[in-house]
Amino acid sequence: MPATIGQRIQDLIGFDYSSNSINSEDEAIEVACAEVIDLAPTSLLLKYAVAPADLYTDNTTYAIEGKKILRVIRFDAGAVARVCEKVDITTFKEITVGGASLYTPSKGSPVYTEDPETGSPLLHVSPVPTAAGTDTANAAKIYYITYPTGASTESLSAIDGLPNELEHAIALKASLYILQTMISDAIQEDEDDEMLNMLNNQMQSIQGMYQAEMQRITGDKGDQIGD
Repeated sequence: MPATIGQRIQDLIGFDYSSNSINSEDEAIEVACAEVIDLAPTSLLLKYAVAPADLYTDNTTYAIEGKKILRVIRFDAGAVARVCEKVDITTFKEITVGGASLYTPSKGSPVYTEDPETGSPLLHVSPVPTAAGTDTANAAKIYYITYPTGASTESLSAIDGLPNELEHAIALKASLYILQTMISDAIQEDEDDEMLNMLNNQMQSIQGMYQAEMQRITGDKGDQIGD
């Protein structure tokens, strides 16, 4: 059975971190997942994406809270897939309201936006999908990944839509967050210098491992990842 994220973290830190006084393990994993997902190449995330959401006549918007949108495509009248360009909500309103202009979206050059104005962010496509069903001309598809949340994150060995290649990076980043909390607690509780030195040395080692892993994933040769 594959190791859970919690087991990976414990292997990295070298002790049962969950038995300590800190209570932010799941939050650390959630934040680590979000950071690694946001840094990962879209091409890699698309390779492992879950089934896309469909937009059509009776379903023309899509709730996107807690999701990273990877790609939106709209099928033109000939059922040819067209990648939608992302625009901000102000631009979307300017080019879709008030009649035709040079910048008005067309079936050959569709756009999408993330609209926060309803209180729950929605994704809109223009031209609005008019297909009667999915996988037909004038329908649209949304490819996405959901940011993991919840108290059970630590016990997961796999996350829907998350490439296996990212799991080690997530465990490394979550370990850094947990060690930061432990160092802060140790300072406030006047722990001995030996303990603080051990935690700081461990953090420096894992920081180096995380940067190397993210450079491998992103192809970025810079040295500022995760700082």
